[in-house]
Amino acid sequence: MNEIGTSVVFFDIGDTLGTPKISPPPSRLEGLDIYSYIPNILRQLKDNGLKIGIISNTGNETEDDMRKVLEEAGIYSFFEPNLLLYSSVVGVSKPSPEIFRLAAQKAGNATEPQNCLFVGEDSRERKAARDLGWQVVPHPLLVEDVLNGSRLRYIRITVPGEKSEQSWRSPIRGLSVVPLYVTGEKGNQVYAIATTSSIPTLIDLGFQVDLLGSEGDPLTTEVYLLRDDRQTRTGFLNPQGQSNSFFVGDEQSQWVLASSPEGIYIALPGDRSVEEYHFEEAYHGHNLKLLPDISLLEPFGAGNNARTAGFLQAPTVEPSLSNSELEKLKTITPDSIRGYLERYAGIKPLDESTAIKIKSRHIHSPDISLVTEALAKDLEKIGDGDFSIRIDRFTHEGRKLDNVEAELQGSESKEIVLVTAHLDSTATSSHAPGDYHPDRDPAPGADDDASGVAAVLAIAEVIKQMTAIKPPKRTIRFVLFNAEEHGLVGSQAYARKQAMIAAPIVGVYQMDMVGYNVSPPRSFEVHVGYAASDDVQERSQVLAERLQKLVSTLSPNLESPQIYTQPDPAEGRSDHASFHQRGYAACVTSEDFFAGPLPTSPSAEPNPNYHKDRDTFVDFDYAADIARVVGAAAWLTANL
Repeated sequence: MNEIGTSVVFFDIGDTLGTPKISPPPSRLEGLDIYSYIPNILRQLKDNGLKIGIISNTGNETEDDMRKVLEEAGIYSFFEPNLLLYSSVVGVSKPSPEIFRLAAQKAGNATEPQNCLFVGEDSRERKAARDLGWQVVPHPLLVEDVLNGSRLRYIRITVPGEKSEQSWRSPIRGLSVVPLYVTGEKGNQVYAIATTSSIPTLIDLGFQVDLLGSEGDPLTTEVYLLRDDRQTRTGFLNPQGQSNSFFVGDEQSQWVLASSPEGIYIALPGDRSVEEYHFEEAYHGHNLKLLPDISLLEPFGAGNNARTAGFLQAPTVEPSLSNSELEKLKTITPDSIRGYLERYAGIKPLDESTAIKIKSRHIHSPDISLVTEALAKDLEKIGDGDFSIRIDRFTHEGRKLDNVEAELQGSESKEIVLVTAHLDSTATSSHAPGDYHPDRDPAPGADDDASGVAAVLAIAEVIKQMTAIKPPKRTIRFVLFNAEEHGLVGSQAYARKQAMIAAPIVGVYQMDMVGYNVSPPRSFEVHVGYAASDDVQERSQVLAERLQKLVSTLSPNLESPQIYTQPDPAEGRSDHASFHQRGYAACVTSEDFFAGPLPTSPSAEPNPNYHKDRDTFVDFDYAADIARVVGAAAWLTANL
């Protein structure tokens, strides 16, 4: 090992070594769930004579706090005490180059930084180290091959169509290949980071391997799938696509890795933001960030994966709601939706004690931290001691961002039902390309997705009250995802962490834009389509059909929902997709945004203020109708 002369390997902590457990605000690190493969990697590095350190942004934690967390996680002994660089202790944070200079100095490599290697997921942090001459690796499973002189590149692996039903995932998992995205019919195509030493083996096994971009691209870039919905709408040989507007220059053209019916794949450098690449006429989920995740290659289906246990088919007899449960659910009213929505859309103060109104929930806005803190407080108040509040932290574009989770423990089962929405917003479409300043421009996002946020909070309030009738058998989590508008980043980070610990999630009810209805009928949509797995789609359809059966009882003013299977125009385009990719049953409920699914379906009524600063209107009666039905479906699912 160690042909490149590296003497010290430094690791980031969060999303690299494991999942941090963060308390509600004021946030503190309470623990670390180590990924299963990490101890073996650290042990092997140490056995091969390398020194191991840490470079991590650690909030307000002290050195003693960090030692306790790492000791409880069982990995402290692998690290050299003098090579533990915590931002809260050394006074400088990543991605500042100063923390990497200090680390090289402490490692005795101030004049030979190439002898240091940094392992971390965030491309901005890797670029800062790389610019100083360090070696960098985006994932721990690639370290050994890189130390032995292998290089990294992006690849696309395709399984021959007639072989897609065979057990082809296991051989890939045995190589230095980290999947980023699984797509294609029956999931027969994998985008991945691979070491150059593993590529010939893939070819020898009979996979079709396309080399994407240039050698070394994974060192300082991250991959995004960008969807040009105008090009899709205008069709073949009609030159109205927009890639030429963004990727025609010598430098930018080299970022393009591949194109497909889904869109174009780009390797975005660590010093650029995906915010700059918002195609006009974009629909939901116009971009997708591809996160490295070895769980993407876990097989789905009965008997194959513990994550799918407990909810493989519809029950023989569909459960019903008692009169008392129905009465509680009917207390989700327009006023309860309005009360939450107006605060998070900046119409009323977020906090009456300060009278502060937010302007935006964009992840670049200074208001975003106020939003996540307020959501945690709201859920804590709603739970009245019965909810466990957690902050799920992840890194994106050099920023620490938070999902917010509240858990109501089940009385009989460890299985989990999720009720979710995304908490961030954007108003990119109000501005000409390059003129939007998300750090200061307003983005109220009343419909997208303060309507979903308000619905989650209203459902949480009612379900808390329903525990007085009976506690749920299964655990219920209310989760609000950050950075959806930047590529489903928060939900992907959350779903990846759940998959890594094989969390038994039996159903995800996502709400994304449930507030816009102006013209009759009062129609709405539920999307479950997932071409990569019939099993995942079938289990997701059970969730949608349960919701469908509740409409006439709880919200008779609504039309029966339009359920989309295949083809599904919302496949991969909202936070439910992050769970589909990892084998979980999930659906997303929204207003009537897309045409179809049948020729006889009502005409679509997309919100004309989508992604604009004019997104301030919500039909509260309509949103409450949808929230009641989703809340009832989640409650029934939690009590099977």
